This record gives sequence, structure tokens and C-alpha cells, in this order.
Amino acid sequence: MPTFRYSSKPNRFAVVAGAMCCAVWLASAVEGQQRVREPLPLDIAVATNAPDTRSAFDLSPDGEWLAHTWAIDEAVPAGRFYTATGVSFAEGNNRKQAGITSIKTGQVIKLGNSTNFNWAPVWSPDGSRLAYYSDEGGEAGIWIWEKATGKSERFPGVIVRSFFGFEIVRWSSDSHRILCKILPEGMSVAQANALLPATEGRERFPKPALNEPSVIVFKALSKKTDAAKEQATKPDAADFTDGEWGDLAILDLRNHSVSRIAKHVKAVWFSFSPDEKYVAYTSTLGREPNTQQFIDELELYAFDSGRSRKLADRIQLGYGIELNWSPDSRQIAYISSGQRAKGEIVVVSVADGAAKNLSAAGLPSFNDGEGERPPVWDATGKNIYALGNDGKLWRIEVSTGRGTAVGDIPGHRITGIVTRARQPILWTTNEGHTAWVIARERQGTKAGIFRIDLASGHSFAELENERTYYTTFNLDASDATGEITYIAKDQQHLADAWVFNTASNETQQVTHLNEGIEHYELGSARIIDWKGADGQRLRGALLLPPGYEKGRRLPLAVWVYGGANGSNYVNSFGFWSDSTWNFHILATRGYAVLYPDAPLRTGMVMKDLVNTVVPGIDAAIEQGYADPNRLAVMGQSYGSYCTLALICQTKRFKAAVITAAILHPDLVADYLNQRPEAADATGGYYALGIPRAIFSQLSNLSVRSNRDAAVDRPGKQGRKPDSIRRDIRRAEAVGQGRGIPHLQR
Repeated sequence: MPTFRYSSKPNRFAVVAGAMCCAVWLASAVEGQQRVREPLPLDIAVATNAPDTRSAFDLSPDGEWLAHTWAIDEAVPAGRFYTATGVSFAEGNNRKQAGITSIKTGQVIKLGNSTNFNWAPVWSPDGSRLAYYSDEGGEAGIWIWEKATGKSERFPGVIVRSFFGFEIVRWSSDSHRILCKILPEGMSVAQANALLPATEGRERFPKPALNEPSVIVFKALSKKTDAAKEQATKPDAADFTDGEWGDLAILDLRNHSVSRIAKHVKAVWFSFSPDEKYVAYTSTLGREPNTQQFIDELELYAFDSGRSRKLADRIQLGYGIELNWSPDSRQIAYISSGQRAKGEIVVVSVADGAAKNLSAAGLPSFNDGEGERPPVWDATGKNIYALGNDGKLWRIEVSTGRGTAVGDIPGHRITGIVTRARQPILWTTNEGHTAWVIARERQGTKAGIFRIDLASGHSFAELENERTYYTTFNLDASDATGEITYIAKDQQHLADAWVFNTASNETQQVTHLNEGIEHYELGSARIIDWKGADGQRLRGALLLPPGYEKGRRLPLAVWVYGGANGSNYVNSFGFWSDSTWNFHILATRGYAVLYPDAPLRTGMVMKDLVNTVVPGIDAAIEQGYADPNRLAVMGQSYGSYCTLALICQTKRFKAAVITAAILHPDLVADYLNQRPEAADATGGYYALGIPRAIFSQLSNLSVRSNRDAAVDRPGKQGRKPDSIRRDIRRAEAVGQGRGIPHLQR
């Protein structure tokens, strides 16, 4: 393996850019300084920055600078999927900031005006400039930042139309042209935004008063299958994907010319072929009726003819980005993805559109459920690499379709493949013999970076720790330095960019997006085990205060989300999210927080919540962590309904907190009232599921016998129906903001 070392030469670029741009030094001394043991201030805890994890994450060609985007703590009012300036809310409504960070020093150069949205910076192949999006000047445009001068200039006359964060620009190999998606010709931002369904003010039914009955009738979607199918596959079907309408265009930086190569298409993935004779792109047709399975077509534009032709029709994709060109530009490989897809790798011929399924016996599904990971080729174009749903790295021979598990790490599941940003080829070291992956323990809590010998299949843990690694859009590698950049977080660090040197096995933090939090000592997390009431082995993540002393009993807050395994979040900062539900706020104030595993069975939600969560609370008490007289339960969205289900069945909690729940007295009607699209062919089944799963069972409790009634603890005799009805009303009152005596003590 070659040796790569940091250069000791002064960086002239940093001197020039520092004089001409907004340069900020993030003190590397933060890592080594003593943290203070004080309650984490709320103003610091909630005002956090976070990586925009589906945007560009791009190392410069020399490996010295990382171009990336982060969301700052300023939120803007979310409206109709886009701002009035043309910025999408698909990645949240926090203002975005683009910048480049020095791998060596941590110096940050921000791009654009900080009062605007600036996002998705991408390096040109020669490293002389960056292209990024910004709505500076009142419209979402494409800006070019020149390395030599440190100045940015907007490409004239073009309004970008990027919906998802991964819809970024593509550079030509000569660094003079850009492939991008722009606003449809002849259309304004306001006109394009008007194509989308409104997010407010679309109530279809009058709201009944408290205890007033109402009747709403919906026809079964299955009776309209043919019509629904036709509507779901029409390009003009009303759907949030109308936010994808745009024109694919080539922008020439030399003369500022604009060539629209595909007009009025819902393109999500678009890419030059390696020989740059073609541009391939996907176009979303809609969804299969009554499912969340997207249907796309694959189109090919040829520069010699100036025309597009269809390569593949009605293919099942997730986001429509799980595709890659072969190195010789003769084929395109994709993974059939989504809710109903089989997860096969399909190779399509550019010459005639002939499709070949690589589905030999013994191959697993390569459908990760999200549709975000493309297959990657080897340098010869003879083999394709992909992650199976068995957690192994597979090499599939294109000519035969046969596959071999070349990466099978004992006791681990591979979760990411290291590749160069937007490159279709597997990134390797040691003259092509060594691949690099991210893997995590199947049963434990560690994860890290592993190297795999592609010839022998042997794997080696080069960096492994108690950390959560982002593995889809946030991995890049440098041929120049042999380094891998990645985003990771743990209980002591919010998500930040890190760098790993494949020669020295050294790693260091590159970005410090939340320097204020790094001054405080935070809680520590561990796994506890228990048996559910049905004998099932369960686990949970337990967050404890800084400096916790064994045997000290603490007030315990239980965070519940039915169907999720809370133990998987043991290395995730604050368990649930970086700011909204950062449980270090509680831990640094002396509370323990339990996030239990809560597997659910269809039709058994109420019973399963008690049988899994309550024994976990008992385990925290029995193991000396929790005070049985100071218990609280909390939940968000579906977790809110789980919280209400628990307080209907036990009086052990002294407090309950819910958020993002719908608790109108006429629950299902109000839910559908706010989601008018839920009755059409694309969303009906989904809208009904969340509240109905819990509240249909709550309603049934009032007519059950004592023998089947809800219980305070698993195994105890059931309560009387009158008592259960009171607890149902108590749960509804919590959600509606009315006082509950026993929860206010």
C-alpha cells in the first residue's frame, strides 16, 4: 500500500482566499480542552448546525479541501415545497450554508451571503472552481466560485430547479461545462410553485364541535384500480413530484450559453457518460396505485444527434438515483428498488436498450429499501459491486450474472462502500487490490472503517469505535492523499466531518459545526437487556448523566416509538435528533433516559407496547438506575400514540409528553381533512395507518371483558371497562392540552 503524508508546504491558496473571502477559523483546541460539567444551556442545545447529509460532499482533486453544506439554526417558514425564490424544502426548512473546509487546519471559507440559502458546492475536475446553488439576488441560481480570486459570480439568466439535496450539478471533464436542472422554459418560480399541492388551507370537511358526531364516507381504492393506475402513471398527475418539473441544460462557462437538452421532465438523476457522448437521466412517472413504489423511465440524450430516446420504461426505483454508467459508456446499471421491487441488478445496453437481469442463483436482494445506493463498477467494466441486504459486499460478473461475497466481515454488517463522489467506479488502494467499507457490529454497538482484500476476501478493522457513521451521501476519498472523509456522530459529538488516512490509520475531526456544545461534558450511553413479558430478548439504550455513580437512582424519562429498536441509537447523539429531541438536555440535569426496543405485531400494538416497554422500565429499576416513583414517558409522531397507549394501561408515569400528534375528537376525519391527497390513488393506505393502529384498539378497550382488558403491568389482572374508559379520556386530554391531575404531580 502506498504511503501518503501531509504536505508541510505553506498553502498559498489559503492566504489568497483568506484575504478575499469570509474565512473563519474553528479552533482545533476545542478537542483538547477541559469540558465543564454544567447543565447544557437551552439556547446552545437548540441552536445547532447540522450537515446537509443529502447534498454535495466533495473533496477537491488535491484532497486538501472539503466542499460541503450545513443547515444553520435559522428556520424559515415552510410553505408550498419551495420558497418564493425557488429553494426547495425537501431537505428541511433551515437555511443552508455552503462552504469549503481545510482538511489540514479546519479553516472554513463560506460561500455566498449568509443571509441567503447557499448549498450543494461541487468542485470542477481541475480544482480551479466550484459551482454551487444560491438564492442571493432573489432567485435560486447557479454560482461559480473561482479559486484564484476567491470571488463568486452568478451564471446569468438561469434559475435552478433542484428539489432533493442530491440533485447537484455535474461538471464536464474539461471543467468548462455544467449539466444541471433549471426552471422549465417560459415559466416563473411562482408558476412552477403553483403546480404543487398546497400544504395549508385545503380542508374538505367542516370540523365538528367537541362530542359532536360526524360521518364521512370514502370509497375503497381497490374498486378504482384501473383508473388509479392510469392516473398514477400520468406525468401530470397531481403529486408532490410535480416539484421535480424542470429542463435539463448544459451551461457553457466560456460564453454563458444555455442548451436545454431535455424539456419539461421530472429528472432526479442525470449524468454525463464517461466519454461525454451522452447524458442519461431518469424521469419519474408516478407511483403504483395504493403503494409508495415509484415508477421511472430511463432516457438517453445523444450529443451527436441532439435527440433523446427511451432506454428503459416503467422501471421500479426508489428515489430514481440508484444508477451508474459503465466505465466504457456502453451500459448503465441500476438496482430495482422501492417498496415492491425485488432488488435485482439490471444492466441496460446503450446501443439498443436491451436489459439484462443479473439474478443468478444465490444472490441476495440489493434493495436497501430507500433506493439511494447505486451499484458501482470495477475499472474494467466486467464486474459490479453492491451491498446485499445480507450485509455483505458482493461482486457480480456482468457477463454471467454470477456473484461472490467478497466482503463478509464476521459479526458485522457492511453499511457503506467508499467511492469517489459521483464516480461510477469502486475506490481502491494497493493498486486496485483493496476496497474500503463502513461496517457495524450485528449484535454490538461498534462501527468503523474496514479494508477488504478483493482477492482473498479477508477483512481488517482499521478504525472501530462507538460511533454512528453516515454511509450514503457522506463518504468521499482522495486519490491524491489516500484519505477518506466521512460524517459521524456519537454521544459526545454532534455530526461532523472527519478524515481517515488509509496509510497511517489516523483519524481527526475536520469540521466543528457546533463548537459551543463541545465546551460541555455530556451524558454517557449504554445498553441494558431484559426479557419481554412474552420471553422475548430485548435491549434498550440508556443515557446517564455526566459522572454517573453506580447505584444512584435517577428520575427516568422513557422515549417510546413503537416498532423501532431504541438500542440501535446508543451511539446517536442525544438518541433521537440533534436539537429538537437532544436528551443531553435532560442528562446534564440529572435525568436518565431510556429508549427501549419496542417490536410490534399487526393488530397487537397495545399489548406489545406494554409487554416490551414496561419490562424495560422494570429492568432499569432493578439494575439500580431508575427511581420507580419518578417515571415519565415521551413520544413524537407515532411515538405520541404509543405514549397515549401506555398511559391508558398503567398509572406508573408521573408525567407524559407528546408532540406532532393529531388528537381532534373526530380523529381519523381530521387526519384525512389535513391530508386531502390521502384519498387518491397514491396515498390513501398510508394516511389511515398511523392513528388507526392505536386508536382502533383504544376504542375496543371499552367493550372488552375484564379478562382481556388493559393492565398496569404484564401478568396482572385486567381492570374494569369503566376504569379503561377514564384512561382513554385521560390520553385524549393529554393530546388536546387539557389538565390531567395524576400527571401534574
